Amino acid sequence: MNLKILIASFLEKFRERSEHPLERLREIGLKEGMVFIDVGCTLGFYSFPAASIVGEKGLVYALDINPSLISYVEDKAAKKGAKNVKPILASAEETGLPANSVDIIFLHLVLHDIKNKEAAVKEFNRILKAPGKLVIDEENVMPLDAIKKLTEEGGFTLSKTLKETIQIFEKEEKDPRI
Repeated sequence: MNLKILIASFLEKFRERSEHPLERLREIGLKEGMVFIDVGCTLGFYSFPAASIVGEKGLVYALDINPSLISYVEDKAAKKGAKNVKPILASAEETGLPANSVDIIFLHLVLHDIKNKEAAVKEFNRILKAPGKLVIDEENVMPLDAIKKLTEEGGFTLSKTLKETIQIFEKEEKDPRI
């Protein structure tokens, strides 16, 4: 196991106490049968709780650009028997997912690391169903107004803010006459 995975694994135990992933995911509206993508999944801290919520009828994509992390998530999914968790080695800018295939896109402390944020938001708009939610929590790493501007320029509308740092955006539905 590489050092980054070892450290992240150790820290997850503390994160569980402060972040309460199941509670947070329910609060953003994740429900049984939905398709969810955890962008920058690392060790699957949100992916596996999401899998328990969406159940057998739902699907969780655990996306990361780091092959070691994706391998870890694959092994963890196999050990847990989490058949509804699908690890994806890809960038946020090019997920490889079909258009209009995801109900909720979730980013926790990852947007600031994405090199081409505009391209990523464009990709999120492409893969998100309408109506769908783009949930971004940068915990004050990026200014909320900068995130709002970026996402609004990419076709999203801010619908609410939770716990002061979690912004929930909705995909604007296109006028069918256009």
